[in-house]
Amino acid sequence: MKSQLTALMSGMVLAATALSFSAVAGEKIVIAHRGASGYLPEHTLPAKAMAYAQGADYLEQDLVMTKDDRLVVLHDHYLDRVTDVAQRFPQRARKDGRFYAIDFTLAEIKSLKFTEGFEPKDGKNV
Repeated sequence: MKSQLTALMSGMVLAATALSFSAVAGEKIVIAHRGASGYLPEHTLPAKAMAYAQGADYLEQDLVMTKDDRLVVLHDHYLDRVTDVAQRFPQRARKDGRFYAIDFTLAEIKSLKFTEGFEPKDGKNV
C-alpha cells in the first residue's frame, strides 16, 4: 500500500511540474476532470476516451480507498450517486443513508453497475 501511495504522489508531482511549465510557456491546457463526464458516466473508460478524442491534454482522476486497501477511481467517497449499490446491497448503508467505498471490497465495487448520477434521496437519474 505504501508503494502505491508513493507512486501516486510521484505521479502527481510530475504532472504538476509539467502543468506549471506549460502554463509558464503560455500554452492552453485542457484538463478533463472525470473524463467527458458531461456526456458519459464519469470516470468510465468511454468517458476518458471521449475526453481524449475531444482534445484533452490531461485526464484528472479522483481516487478513494476500498475496504481491502485498493485504490479505485471515484469522484465521491460514496457509491450511491453513480452505481446501483442501493439495489445490490441495501443492508450496507450507513446511518446517514450513504454507501461508502471504504465499506466495500474491490470485487464488490467491480460487481456494481456504473451509470449517470443518481439523486440519492429518490434514486432517480439526475
